[in-house]
Parts: sequence; structure tokens; C-alpha cells
Amino acid sequence: MIFRNLKSPLLSKTFRSQIPSFGVLNHEKFQKKVEGKGKVSKFLYEFWEILYQGTWDQCVDAKLMLKYTITQKKTAFMLSEITRIRKDLVKFIPFSFFLIVPGAELLLPPYLYLFPNAFPTTYLFDDQLAKRYITRDRKQMNSYRYLFQLMKQRIPSIENIRNNQDYNAKGLQELVLKHSHLFMTKLDYREFNSEQLVHLCKFLGMEFFRGTYTIMKLTKLFVNLPVYFTNLFYWLTRNPERRPLNSVLKNWNSLLPFPLEDLKKSLLLWQIKSHLKKMERQDKAFRLNGFGDNKFESIRQFARERGIPALVMQKENPEQDFEYSKKQFKRDYIDFIHKEQVFENLKIWYAVLYYERYHNRMVEDYEERVRKYLLH
Repeated sequence: MIFRNLKSPLLSKTFRSQIPSFGVLNHEKFQKKVEGKGKVSKFLYEFWEILYQGTWDQCVDAKLMLKYTITQKKTAFMLSEITRIRKDLVKFIPFSFFLIVPGAELLLPPYLYLFPNAFPTTYLFDDQLAKRYITRDRKQMNSYRYLFQLMKQRIPSIENIRNNQDYNAKGLQELVLKHSHLFMTKLDYREFNSEQLVHLCKFLGMEFFRGTYTIMKLTKLFVNLPVYFTNLFYWLTRNPERRPLNSVLKNWNSLLPFPLEDLKKSLLLWQIKSHLKKMERQDKAFRLNGFGDNKFESIRQFARERGIPALVMQKENPEQDFEYSKKQFKRDYIDFIHKEQVFENLKIWYAVLYYERYHNRMVEDYEERVRKYLLH
């Protein structure tokens, strides 16, 4: 928790670490403070709490990023934190408009409707952040299924190959290297369409911008204007003989002409390549300077961004989770990609196979976290 070294007791009490690398607003403590207050008082207090504490957290994050940036020997965790903080600072620039301009918060719902990931994490409550991460894990799980089915369609012989291979980390590594030509030619992500690239982004745990998502929202709104006005007219006239018209363009992909599809694909490819390059720098730092943090959730987040959350599964003894996971991550992933000079495309499909190996355990782990979240 980044406030652990601060002297101010107010900040330490207000924030609780949901993810060990940074602080988030504590929903439980907030509810206790506003207990018995009216709706207006509760709203004003919540607005002030989010504004003050979230903005202060942004300043602390910026200072932390500067410290990490000027450090000569950066650890993998430092590089990961620099990336996270930089994203939040970029989000904060447009978000600050809604905080500074009076009445601008009325425009915040449509802004978040068009840009769902535009809310900086420092302004979230811990339960909201947990819900966001659970949703992302569910999307990652669904995208794994999609990519694994795509693998079996493009390489029908993969089932026979897997059946004749030792089904452990070493066996998966040998499989990927031995049949690398199949993965490089038939499963080259650079040749994917936009829908397949979206699944790849979700599988890699990316927070990505589709580009055409906003365009399609606006296009759907514009095309459906006659429908909206017609239904409004029927509602005002109370005409019983008319049934409300249904919205058109439910399947947005059917509307994508070539230029728009090409733009969407280019934007997604650029983000995926940028993500993979960042991962490569972090992996190199992990090998040379170590991880740099001692929390299990940190190494788990690190593995999740590579599509291999199953590589760091929690054991019975929580005190040994981090050390065990760090050694396993280094052995099964870092050493493998460094020693064999694995291309980025092979890293992806190695992660898909690794995920498939522990699929049942991942489902159980996901369901357990959902249960804990609902109980909380």
C-alpha cells in the first residue's frame, strides 16, 4: 500500500489496499461515516471524499512514478507500476474537466458510456475495483475458450500432438518449439480480424481502446434516431394499434465496412504490439533485477497480463504464496522465453496452452473469488 510510509493518519485510515501496489477508497469505512446522514449530505461527502483522496493519490502516484523512472536498475514491478500510473495520469487529464468545471459532472455518465475504461482507478472504491477485476478475469476466461477453439480449427492435428506430449510445463514448451512453424503461419495474430484481436486483447488482460467502439455507439444512436422519435410519438399519442419499433444494428460487426474494419484492426494491432513490448521489457528486468515486490497479488497480476494467471496459483500456506509463485513464474516462463528466444506470437499460444492445462482450477478459483466478493 503506497500510504504505508506516510505520516498522515487520515490518509492511512481512509484507504485500504485491495491491490497491494496502490491505495483505493474503502467502501466499508465510507458507509460507516455516512451512516445516518441524509441523501444530500451523503452525496456531498462522497463527492468530497473521492475528489480529495483520489486527487491526492494521483499526486502520490506521480511522485512514485518519477522515483521509479530515475532509478537505474529497475525491477519488473517498477516497470509495471510506471505503466499503471502513466495510464491513470493520462485518464486524469480529461477526467479533471468534470471535477473542475461546475456542473460538468452531469456529463460524466455519457462520457463513461462512450469510454467505459476512462475512470482513473484512484477514484474507485475497493468493491468497484474488485468488480472490475472479476469482470476482466471472466472476459479473459471466455477469450481463452475462443482462442483455444480457434487453435483447434486452424491446426486440427493439435489434439493428436498434445495427446502424444507430456502434459506439463516442459512438455508444452517442447510442443510450442517443435511445431513453431504451425503457430507462426496458421496462427499469426497480425493476420487476425478485429473480432479475433479483441479476444486476444481480453486474453492478455489488456485495458484497450477499440477505436470503433465509440464510433459504433454514435453510429447506432444516429441510425436509430427515426426509431426513437417514432416510438416517442406512439407513446405520446397512446396509439394501441402500433407496436414499438425495435432498435437496428444490434450486431455492430455487420455494419463494419472495409475502411472502418481496417482502422479498428490497425488500432488493436498497435495496442497489442505496444503491450507485448512492455511485457518484454518487464520480463528482461525480472531476469536481471528480480521482481521487486513481495505480495502474491502483485505477481499474480504480472502473470495475468501475459495470459497465464494459472501459472501462479495460491497454495494452502499464504506466507509461501509469493516465493513459490515467483520461482514457478521464473522457471516456466521467464527462463523459457529467454533461453529459447521465443517470438511474441509463440508466447501467446504457449500461454493459451498453459491456461488450458489448468482450466478447471482457474474456473474454481474464479468462482471462489466471485463468492468472496458477493459475501463482502
